[in-house]
Amino acid sequence: MRVLFVCTGNTCRSCMAEAIAREVLRRSGFQLELEVASAGLAAFPGAPASPEAVAVLADRGIDISGHRAAQLTEEMVRWADLIFTMTAGQKRHLLETYPEAKGKVFVLKEFLHLGRVEEREKAILDLLARIREKRERFQKEHGEMIKKLEEQRSTLLQKIQQIEDQIATFRELLEKEIQPEKQELRRLEEQMSEYDISDPIGQPRAVYEKCAQELEEVIEKVFRKLAERDF
Repeated sequence: MRVLFVCTGNTCRSCMAEAIAREVLRRSGFQLELEVASAGLAAFPGAPASPEAVAVLADRGIDISGHRAAQLTEEMVRWADLIFTMTAGQKRHLLETYPEAKGKVFVLKEFLHLGRVEEREKAILDLLARIREKRERFQKEHGEMIKKLEEQRSTLLQKIQQIEDQIATFRELLEKEIQPEKQELRRLEEQMSEYDISDPIGQPRAVYEKCAQELEEVIEKVFRKLAERDF
């Protein structure tokens, strides 16, 4: 089984999770054949792990000084059997970008409570699908006109303001169309935030220590769940 940990920059939470996962596997004796990796949704490829993350894991005998950040790619998404994000927002962003990953993307802590979040998860996925459908329908109905207007804007300077007003009207119509879904999505994501693992970037070392401890506890529970096939 291939497990991919994902956060924003791949310099704090997800790289810590990857390293802690390897250590948990090494010491736990879980009967699992796992490959683990990590990536970021908005990573600077080649960036090192944050000094605080390196120091906190060094205290645990884990060396991530050689880690270099990786940007999440479609190939990585296909490679993974399970993808664990650190927050509900990251999960939503990942599924919006790679809808084909539906069913294998979980907030790390959420994975321990699949039954509890199933209904909420379904509601979020339904809302995302409705937003995509409305965007596609709107583009089909108005895309050609928007394109013509944008071409006129670049060639007919005297009509720029008029064209901009019309484009803004279309955009306002789209936002108005999807506003109910976006409001409901925000409400549900606020409920999902209980499963988020907070980003320690820029925080004191004690916050990194707390993050590492939380990752270690959750990953051990997740791997136990995987080992027991309890999902």
